[in-house]
Amino acid sequence: MAVRCALQIGIAVLVATLLAACSEVPLVAKRSRTDDFDAAVKTYGKLLRWGYYDEAAKVLRARDGSAVEADLARVARYRVTGYDIGTKLVADTGREGRVVALIEYYDVDSGVVKELRDEQFWWYDDDSGRWYLGSPLPAFGLTPR
Repeated sequence: MAVRCALQIGIAVLVATLLAACSEVPLVAKRSRTDDFDAAVKTYGKLLRWGYYDEAAKVLRARDGSAVEADLARVARYRVTGYDIGTKLVADTGREGRVVALIEYYDVDSGVVKELRDEQFWWYDDDSGRWYLGSPLPAFGLTPR
C-alpha cells in the first residue's frame, strides 16, 4: 500500500512538473520574439546610422509579405548623425511592434542638419521567423504629411 501511494504521489509530481514546463513554452517563444524585435530594431538603427541604406531596405516588407521599394537614390544624399529611439512597444501577441525614432541627419550638398520623427511599424513573420519593417525608409528631406 505504501509503495502504491508513493508511486501515485510520484506520478502526480511528474504530471504537475510537466504541466508547469509546458505552460512556460508560449512565454519563452514570446520572449524570444521580443528579443528578436529588440535586435532587429537595433540593427536597423545601426544600418541607417552608418549609411547602409541598401542593407536597411532588406527588412522592408509589406504586411502581405511583398517587398517594399526603397528610393535608395534619394536617401543616398543624406547622412545620419544621430538615431535615438524615443518609444519602442511590442503588442501583447508579440507579433507587431511600433517604434518612434528621432533621427538627426544632413544633406551632403548643403550640410544643413535637420531632425525628423520616424514612425515605424514592425511585424513578425512566422514562416521566416523574422521581424520586418512595414514602413518605408525615413523621409529624409521630405516635408511631413
